[in-house]
Amino acid sequence: MKKLLSLAIVGAFLTGCTATSSNKEIDELKLRLTELETNQRIIATNANMSGLAAMPAEIQFGDGIALGNPNAPIAMIEFTDLQCPYCAKFQEETFPEFKKQYIDSGKVYYVAKELPLSSIHPQATNAAIALRCTAEQSMEKYEPVKNELFSVGRNLTENSYKEVATKFKLDTEQFFTCMASDYQRNEVASSYKYAMSLGLRSTPSFIFGKNTGESITDYKVVKGSLTLEEIDKATSIVSGQ
Repeated sequence: MKKLLSLAIVGAFLTGCTATSSNKEIDELKLRLTELETNQRIIATNANMSGLAAMPAEIQFGDGIALGNPNAPIAMIEFTDLQCPYCAKFQEETFPEFKKQYIDSGKVYYVAKELPLSSIHPQATNAAIALRCTAEQSMEKYEPVKNELFSVGRNLTENSYKEVATKFKLDTEQFFTCMASDYQRNEVASSYKYAMSLGLRSTPSFIFGKNTGESITDYKVVKGSLTLEEIDKATSIVSGQ
């Protein structure tokens, strides 16, 4: 069986270009390398050869929706699906107290990313875009709209987003222009692809670790609808307590 393409040559090329390339060229090469690493992990996972593609040393925040203190020592990324009943359970039963004890207190930097399982939840992608368009317009309305989308859940339809926009008094023209544009749809697709490259296939999935400001290191992956006690345990592990 042939091994997947090694990234060693690409890494060497990147290192070799550092001395003479411009910062822009270096940044572009880093992006290309990250994309190649992501694709490699996806291919390996889909081919049941995940052992050939190691998990990255850092998990990037990317363009996730962030809450809390960006300088908190610990960060948590949640990959979620707005039509997933287990995600809704976490949002309803655990998130409010988690937010109070960890996010609002400055202990944990929380980043929400999307993992819409569209094969079983046909409105998951559109719901994710709607939530991102809400955040783009008003972060104050982000959490209420998120709760509303979860409450409708599997009953979401194409008409649901107009109802949500009206109910929460969003600028509907701006909201639907955002919904129709490619930008947020591409962001959701990118988040989904990144989750797949990490071997995440179920929601909710959480990653706890040390916060670098842009990523998580020394991390722990936890899957399923967490309780506050399980979050306590995960944060204690990654903080070394």
